[in-house]
Amino acid sequence: MSEAFVSEVYASVQGEGPYTGQRQVFFRLAGCPLRCNYCDTPGSLVAKGHEKISDEEAFQRIVSVAGTQVRTVSVTGGEPLAQVRFLKDLLGRLKKKGFRVHLETAGILPAALEDVIDRCDVVSMDIKLPSATGKTHWQDHKRFLRIAGAKAYAKIVLERRSTAAEIERAITMLTETAEPPLLVIQPATPMPGRAEAPTSDQIADAFEEAQRRLPRVLVMPQQHRQWQVP
Repeated sequence: MSEAFVSEVYASVQGEGPYTGQRQVFFRLAGCPLRCNYCDTPGSLVAKGHEKISDEEAFQRIVSVAGTQVRTVSVTGGEPLAQVRFLKDLLGRLKKKGFRVHLETAGILPAALEDVIDRCDVVSMDIKLPSATGKTHWQDHKRFLRIAGAKAYAKIVLERRSTAAEIERAITMLTETAEPPLLVIQPATPMPGRAEAPTSDQIADAFEEAQRRLPRVLVMPQQHRQWQVP
């Protein structure tokens, strides 16, 4: 039995990416090695102070919240792969119960993904632009995408400070994969003092460049904010 720091468990409607509108249980782990400008769950960045529970207890909470209607679990954070031993145990329990697992991740821990990819159905991988994190993660992202394969789709959160050069590099990285994944361009939700929404020209330019070079591209803002659901 393994343990991890957990922020929250709740049922809601997916508000990001190609599964927008789907009912899911959201299981949020606490603790993240990154500090992105646009982070919308700052309370889950630090593990300390959050409840520590076993994978068995986490499984029972998810089953209780899911009831008989919800059969998909979105495992998010924080960064869930930072607690990979626990994650592997939990995902094994969920798959045996017949749940679909959607892993939401920063895509910077490829070795950890390798340990759990066989227990994931969908991998939502953020491309962390240097302007958002202050660091570069291109090599980790490349390896991560190779491991995730056809289960992955990529997401870029586009901010006012995002540059055309880093968007171009992200697109190039995706074109170099064996099967380029769906790319979701997500205009940043404004965070006062931290992140500004992109201009309409930035959104249009990023979309046109991506659409020219990739087979599947969507522009999708966060919907749960507009729906006013968690």
